[in-house]
Amino acid sequence: MLLNRRHFLTYLGIGTYGMMREFSVLGAKFPLPRRPSRPPVFFKPIRASMEDKLILPRGYRYNVVCQWDTPLGTNGPFGAEKFGYDNDFLAFLPLDALKGGKNRKEGLLWVNHENVVPMFVSQHLGGGKSRQQIQKEKLAVGGSIIEVRKEKDQWKLKPGSRFTKRFTALYPKIPLSGPTSEIIPEATGTLANCGGGVTPWHTILSCEENYQNFNRSVKGFSWGDWDEEKINENEYGWVVEIDPFGELPPMKHSSLGRCAHENAALGIGTSGRLVIYLADDADDQYFYKFVSSEKFNPKASREDQRKLLTSGVLYVSNFATGKWLPVDLKMSPELQKEGFNSQGEVLMDLRKASAALKATPLDRPEDCEINPKDGTLYIALTNNKRHGNLFGQIIRLVEKNDNHEALEFSFEILLAGGPQSGLACPDNLLFDRKGNLWVACDISSNSLHREAYQTFGNNGLFVVPTSGPSAGDAFQFASGPVQCELTGPCFTKNEDTLFLSVQHPGEQSKDPANPTSHWPEGDKSIPRPAVVAITGF
Repeated sequence: MLLNRRHFLTYLGIGTYGMMREFSVLGAKFPLPRRPSRPPVFFKPIRASMEDKLILPRGYRYNVVCQWDTPLGTNGPFGAEKFGYDNDFLAFLPLDALKGGKNRKEGLLWVNHENVVPMFVSQHLGGGKSRQQIQKEKLAVGGSIIEVRKEKDQWKLKPGSRFTKRFTALYPKIPLSGPTSEIIPEATGTLANCGGGVTPWHTILSCEENYQNFNRSVKGFSWGDWDEEKINENEYGWVVEIDPFGELPPMKHSSLGRCAHENAALGIGTSGRLVIYLADDADDQYFYKFVSSEKFNPKASREDQRKLLTSGVLYVSNFATGKWLPVDLKMSPELQKEGFNSQGEVLMDLRKASAALKATPLDRPEDCEINPKDGTLYIALTNNKRHGNLFGQIIRLVEKNDNHEALEFSFEILLAGGPQSGLACPDNLLFDRKGNLWVACDISSNSLHREAYQTFGNNGLFVVPTSGPSAGDAFQFASGPVQCELTGPCFTKNEDTLFLSVQHPGEQSKDPANPTSHWPEGDKSIPRPAVVAITGF
């Protein structure tokens, strides 16, 4: 049953702190008791853990496919290429995806590389950072295309594949499409790559998120302290289209706007237009969708299909009215009054434009996914501590007449994070073909096991049914190593393997000789982000 909008806005952060104060007056105790429910039949849920291990339910196992600094068997402009750091969003495409995708044992894996931990990547321990150290960090972000093969029950990297390719903050040059290309024709590489999506023509949409952090780091000497190494921030914060098969050149699509992009969920509207849902991952930022000008034609060439991303209308959501507002200079007089002179300027300063339209600020909107069973959209709102929302929530958005192109919508809360639901700070989302929602959580590593987050253990991966008697209940499937974030869950086509990123284990280490995590190699090794393949389904 859909909640009324006034009730829903309480969970966006407005009034949440007051609600918590009311609970404390009533003497509520934590953790609150959970109501009985029926777990999914395909696994026995695990308990929260603080161990420095990747823990799975009985009957499931994993192998490390590729980890940070693994040689890829290829050479780039700066020498031998290696697998990057902070692996995040994953996308698996069968090796024969362009010919039907029936191959179950060979494929291409796209991997985002979001950030770095300088202590491990460049051996920066404080004070001034050299240009050589900055270069190491720039080469560790971006993304990787790797070929993987299934041998017996394990997935393994194929070094030196003709498909292998690195994208970094130093290379390659990537042109922009759309209105802003007149202002910024191209960008140097890509960085801060967080979430993403896959197009119907088998390309990757990789989202550039916290690009500004590299010039204004709060954790020490940043790239911006050397003028020669400082990035041009206007070149980042875009959605980058990348073809793993190498037929189409990479491109940043300015029609999708510039912000701290978290994800890209794709659907087709009633009239056949391509729709892309997009989130801006920061406190009090906004949720968007792009509707292409032309209709999707599955028989068109891949080159023609990608043109759908270059022209269309970008909308921002207003949850108080349940309407989509066009972020378009010609359609919205408010943008003209705000002083924008061109649509390229509007898209380059998307947050300012959205504020001028009085869009609804949300509690860190992160990943969103479309339910394959009914076409409704699920959005993870991670948290918003400035408004007292510590645990976040997942909402379900229903477009009017079940049409992704609609300009009106309704919504409800599927799950509110906290001790009662058993998970906190939902981030990455994934649907399986049965309609179960897989939720990876992102309690910041400096908050894990502390204060309000004491009961949750390390960050985990949960399964949340969206129908039946347990709809909206969370069941833990995985627990990650110390201070890591589990990200980018991705199934193979037949869902017999789940690829998963284990991101920044040991992130809060103070001494490389005594790190807080030794995953995955154990003993006295330093921690290494890695992609794993989970089997046993």
